[in-house]
Amino acid sequence: MAQQITLADLAGNSAVKPAAPALADPDAASLVPTAAQAQADAALTPDQQIAKLPPEAQAQVAQMAGAIDFTKQGIESSYGKDVQRATSTFADEILSDTRSKDTGEAGELLATMLTTIDEAELGGFRKLPIIGQVAVSIDKLRRRYQKVDAQIDEIVSKLETAQARLVADIAMYNTMYDQNAQQYRELKMTVLAGKKALADFNANQLPALEAEAAKSGDPMQAQVLKDFKSKLDRFAKRIDDLDRIGVVTLQTAPQIKIIQNADQTIVDKIDTTISTTIPVWKSQMVIALGLSNQRKALDLQNKADDITNKLLTKNAAALHQGAVDAEKANQRSVVEIETLEKINSELISTLKETVQIQKEGKANRAAAEVKMRQLESDLKQALIDNAQAL
Repeated sequence: MAQQITLADLAGNSAVKPAAPALADPDAASLVPTAAQAQADAALTPDQQIAKLPPEAQAQVAQMAGAIDFTKQGIESSYGKDVQRATSTFADEILSDTRSKDTGEAGELLATMLTTIDEAELGGFRKLPIIGQVAVSIDKLRRRYQKVDAQIDEIVSKLETAQARLVADIAMYNTMYDQNAQQYRELKMTVLAGKKALADFNANQLPALEAEAAKSGDPMQAQVLKDFKSKLDRFAKRIDDLDRIGVVTLQTAPQIKIIQNADQTIVDKIDTTISTTIPVWKSQMVIALGLSNQRKALDLQNKADDITNKLLTKNAAALHQGAVDAEKANQRSVVEIETLEKINSELISTLKETVQIQKEGKANRAAAEVKMRQLESDLKQALIDNAQAL
């Protein structure tokens, strides 16, 4: 049972209660509600929310709530600071790990490899300005293969190194995910304990303090009580801040998984490239070299005729494609209708949201004015009552 507090306790410095116990690790499912549950939980009292936890977690939250001393100096700003500091440290670790590695290195190596293979000109022909395409000798083709093969081997070595780093990062993200889940659970339990302690105090002890202040008839006692109520309001704001941090922590979980899955995709792509793409490329090179040997036995005139026909065909196709591309570019509007529709939609949305915000602001100001007049009236009445009581 909580110790009864008097106005004298509020005016002085009461003893500090023991620190909150270390948090256990309840089932995450018990602390992370679904969308429907979240809407229903918003209307529950702290005790009702705590009752939905496992028995071990309920006992721990109750113990934490019992350790909260509202007369302690600075409780309204220091409550939950350790959990909050741990969350901040965790976020700094994620940022540090992200900055310390080049996340695009593996992707760039893969792109370089594919470009090198694509530009190796393994079909037995080489493009030259104006002249077009001429047959490449088998010796030149073999030398080109040897040069590209060395480049590919170097890239493969770098890819394997980058792959090992990505695998290590994936394991690191697993640890980060577990740490983030634990911090989320700690924040939720800290918030529930604070809500329970505040609700219990307001229901059980605050009425006695108000009655004591009213009975004393002393304006200074009334001021002490007013200051203490302000402290309770700041504590409630502190609980709300911790609750919002918990939401941010929950949002971090899928973000970690997105980064982890992206790294896993690159790891899989590296495996596919090393085990499939490169062997296929080397097999095609062997075929190309064999075809080059066969072509040496062909009649020179037939080879010249073949090359001429290929040149004419390629040039005709290039001319066709160039003319089509040029006409498409010429017919394209400077500003497309989809762009205008998008701009118009965004503008209409902006106007609507602006009007809505203005309406809400006006309504809030009106409500605040009514509340302020009520507060002035209540304060004046309280002053009159105090003066009559003296």
